[in-house]
Amino acid sequence: MTLQQLQYFRVLAKVQHYTKASEMLLISQPSLSYSMAELEKELHISLFDKHGKKVSLSTYGELFLRYVENALDQLDEGTKMLKMLIDPSKGKVNLGYIYSLSSTFLPEVITRFYKEELNKNITFNFVQNLNNSIMEDLRTGKIDLGFCVKPSKDVSFIPILKQELFLIVPKDHPYAGKKEIDIREVKDEPFVFINKRSGLRQMIDSTFKEMGITPKVMFEAEECNAVIAFVSLNSGVAVIPKVPALGNSDVSVMKIKNPEFYRTIYMAWVTDRHMLPSVKKVRDFVSEHYGIEEGSFLSSSR
Repeated sequence: MTLQQLQYFRVLAKVQHYTKASEMLLISQPSLSYSMAELEKELHISLFDKHGKKVSLSTYGELFLRYVENALDQLDEGTKMLKMLIDPSKGKVNLGYIYSLSSTFLPEVITRFYKEELNKNITFNFVQNLNNSIMEDLRTGKIDLGFCVKPSKDVSFIPILKQELFLIVPKDHPYAGKKEIDIREVKDEPFVFINKRSGLRQMIDSTFKEMGITPKVMFEAEECNAVIAFVSLNSGVAVIPKVPALGNSDVSVMKIKNPEFYRTIYMAWVTDRHMLPSVKKVRDFVSEHYGIEEGSFLSSSR
């Protein structure tokens, strides 16, 4: 049984006339008759009841037609899908990102990407997650590209952003309302930190260690929203990036000086996995427009 035989069968089943069907298929009538005879021979049943050049489907033929149509329709869908995937101007890109990129950086990237007319038909599926989960999603293929803080060694990555960190304090704190602050001014305050597994916490710990400061850790939280909630309840102060929740919270935000606190954001992907043209197009766009040198500083508000 061949794909060609199934295609011939579907056309003949619809037209129910050998001459008309052969004309539609651009083959000779004897070729069509031979092909159908071979198909019936292989199946050991009669698919058609013959009335000269006209035919009608047998009971077996009507049953078989349902499966043939489903199979051929599925193949057509698969062909269309593959054609779309290899077209760099179409396709879906699964993009993972950490929470703090959702309010400014990520919308800017997508808006800028869509300003190019040839990118209009590329769509995105966004997955917001913690850094370690983004790495796992890359490995399993759940996402194609990941915007993350600390890539693992088994992926490729480039730096794309230096994200500034800020000090937050309760609204009724003595320093609330200040525009900027030397971190040494709050070195004896109780701190609320992200847990030690996070890249953000490791970066903050490293900076404090270089300054000779041992902060008093009052609480540890899983993510930035929880940190903000603890600070708003007068549980301590915290160092975090600007995240959407800050706009609706009872905390005061100030710039840190001496030294400035910032962390590097990377774009990561799996090297040895085939990359679809649409994914490659997004990766190359971000690399060209946002790639930075490791030692440079660019604010996340650019």
